[in-house]
Amino acid sequence: GYQVSKSRDPDHGNQRCLSFELHFPELPGGGGLQPRHRFMSAFEQKVESPPDRRYQYLLVSGEPYETIAFKIPNEPIDRSEGRFVTNWNSTEKKLTITFFFLNPSEEAKK
Repeated sequence: GYQVSKSRDPDHGNQRCLSFELHFPELPGGGGLQPRHRFMSAFEQKVESPPDRRYQYLLVSGEPYETIAFKIPNEPIDRSEGRFVTNWNSTEKKLTITFFFLNPSEEAKK
């Protein structure tokens, strides 16, 4: 299963945040296996036609599960320290991905 939550950080200009918590109970233990993630543009995907440039996709995969995709806004992601965090809990077999979108004023500075 999974859970997605949205929030804002008032200490960083009300920056928008998405947090994904995904459970992989069937993932084999040991061996250092863990799920992987990546971002994919709307133009890479082949499910929706025509592609909608307003969105991008967060893909998460972990054998023996099928890859899942979350459709998220196509906005720059804040990759500064503490603003893009992934954590794999091998005991609970839970992957957490949390990231913040850059505010337009921060985007202009980059």
